[in-house]
Amino acid sequence: MVERKGTAPGLSRREQQRRATIDEIKHVARGLLVDEGIGSVTIRAISRRMGMTAPAVYRYFTSHEELLRTLRADIFIEVARYLEASCDTLPEDDAPGRLIAAARALRRWGLEHKREFGLLLGPSAPGAISGGESDLEQDAGWVFGVLFADLMAKLWRSRPFPVSPPGSLHPRLADQLDRLRAHRDMDLPIEAIAVMLRCWVRLYGLVCMEVLGHLDFALDDGGPFFERELADTCETLGVGHYYAAVAQGPARCGK
Repeated sequence: MVERKGTAPGLSRREQQRRATIDEIKHVARGLLVDEGIGSVTIRAISRRMGMTAPAVYRYFTSHEELLRTLRADIFIEVARYLEASCDTLPEDDAPGRLIAAARALRRWGLEHKREFGLLLGPSAPGAISGGESDLEQDAGWVFGVLFADLMAKLWRSRPFPVSPPGSLHPRLADQLDRLRAHRDMDLPIEAIAVMLRCWVRLYGLVCMEVLGHLDFALDDGGPFFERELADTCETLGVGHYYAAVAQGPARCGK
């Protein structure tokens, strides 16, 4: 469940009460999501659990979509903090180890919070959110993914991994990666960013498929397959030897 926040100093009593009510609305919405699924997260259901009227809830969130977007952004940040905590058990300069720990933590969080993870997929999750992402969601999503980007960038700077020759990427792909590099202030060749993006999509996509049950047709335990893909990703990033020598172990392959 969402952790309740304390009142912030310097706020008026009215503003403190408003923030407390917003936190409670999100807390109740998260509970409905976990207990009954996204289809049950309605303004009417929230107001009923809180003993409020639906119009009263709309004074804090102007629409159902705004509530879901805010909840989604909160969960993005929660996952990011969870991943950071998993990395903090290892030295700052151990980029390969921290990358492996973060990847495993992402899968672990997803399997333990399947319905919340489904909400993170936004418009692609049936019945969740219509329309495009808000700036809040995009920023939260970057907080979620920037940890992996930073770790892969550290690997590149310490020992550059193999990339395509300069000028070999499709022009439209190169243009998009160049814009990403400028927007996120990434001091890396676009060819390296292409490899990093491919690795992120590979790991994140696999986690999404397993959490949403799309691997159940083939696997009743996705752990060994995930570890195989994680090992291949490390190989792509030039640290396969690290995974083979340090990170692999039967105890880490299961759920």
